[in-house]
Formats: sequence, C-alpha cells, structure tokens
Amino acid sequence: MTKEGEEEMKKWGILVSVFVCLILFFAVNCKSPATSEAASPFIAADSGSNSDSGSTTGSGGGGDSSDETTTFGTLVLKMKDKPVEDADQVWVTISSIKVHNADDDEFVELFNGSFYYDLMVLKIQEATLNVAKLKVGHYNQIRVAVTAGHIVFLEDNGEGGFNKEKYDFKIPSSEIKIPVQFQIEAGSKTIMVLDFDAGESIKVTKRGNKDSYILHPVIKVVSVDFQDPEY
Repeated sequence: MTKEGEEEMKKWGILVSVFVCLILFFAVNCKSPATSEAASPFIAADSGSNSDSGSTTGSGGGGDSSDETTTFGTLVLKMKDKPVEDADQVWVTISSIKVHNADDDEFVELFNGSFYYDLMVLKIQEATLNVAKLKVGHYNQIRVAVTAGHIVFLEDNGEGGFNKEKYDFKIPSSEIKIPVQFQIEAGSKTIMVLDFDAGESIKVTKRGNKDSYILHPVIKVVSVDFQDPEY
C-alpha cells in the first residue's frame, strides 16, 4: 500500500471512532419520556376562601400507588340581633372569626379583616358573616373578636330633622368564646345562626353629666342545621 493510501485509511479510522463516541454519548445521556420520572403531587381538594382550610395534596405515579385525599364540608355562619330599646344604630366591627377543630386540637381562622355592621339591621334580617370550607371532623368552639363599635341616638330637632348623638364603646375584652358542638361532614353544609345580644352586651355608666357606654359582647348560638350534598 502506498503512503497516500495509509494516510487515507487513518483519516477514515478517526472519523469512525468519533462517530461511535457520539452515538454512545447520546445513548447514555438521553432518557425515554415514558421512564423519566414519577408523576408530581396533585391537588386533591379545593381550599376555598379560608386561609387555614387549605388544599390537601396526594401523591400520584405508579400503577399500584394509592392516592390520599382529605375531604371537606362547608360552614355557613349567620348572625341576627335582638332589638335594643331607644337606640337607633349599634355599630360593631368584627375583626376575626376562628373555630376549634377538636380532632386536631387546633384553631382554624375563618376570617381576618374588618366586618362593620349595624346590629339594628340584624333584627329584621340575618346577615351572613362567613362561608368557609373546613376539614371533616368535630368542632367545639367559635371565637369572635369584636374590636370597635359605637351607639347612635337620633332625636327630633323640631325642624324636620334629627340631632345625632354618637357614643363610642369601650370594650374591655374583645374576644368572645362561644362553646358549641357541631360536625363538618364531607360535601355537606353546616348552617349556624348566632345571636349578638346587643341589649345584654351594652352597659351604661354615668360620668358626670355624660353617659359612658361599655360593650361586653354576648353572642349565643341560636341554631345549627345540616344540609346534605344534594341541596
């Protein structure tokens, strides 16, 4: 073989070696989509509007793996009020609502903000305080924080109008603990009606020629009803 033939053979040998190396490299570093990874966790339940009744995740993947889900029900909180003699308006601010999950021994916050309402309106029509999704289980207490309020009296001024007298409430203790036993069942609604007894909550004291109004919030459970999933 000539010298030129030997050099040509060497060139082809180098090219073949590079080609084989490239094939081995791609074979080692590439994975089939069917065998790459197990499936990622998925959301198994909607969390709703509540910050503490969050969604629960389960794991998916192989053919014989099982999914774990946490079921939820709905709590609807409503409030009404008994009439207050002489007063024309009784305004209160509710800043938080919590319920106690007896199974987990923890409080779940349903609401944190500012719910500003005239209790005198509640003697005519109930108001919905909160609708929240909760984990299935047994609950045994509600806590409501009333952080501000005032009472208003309107007096006829004899000229076709009214004079308005407003007194801010002093609230020695804002959080009300309401003992109540209720269940949250999967897919069902638990409807609870609370009574903010303004007449019993408001105390009047005299300071010279001026009245001072103190609010010791009294909230009672009126009823607890259940609705099955078909409703």
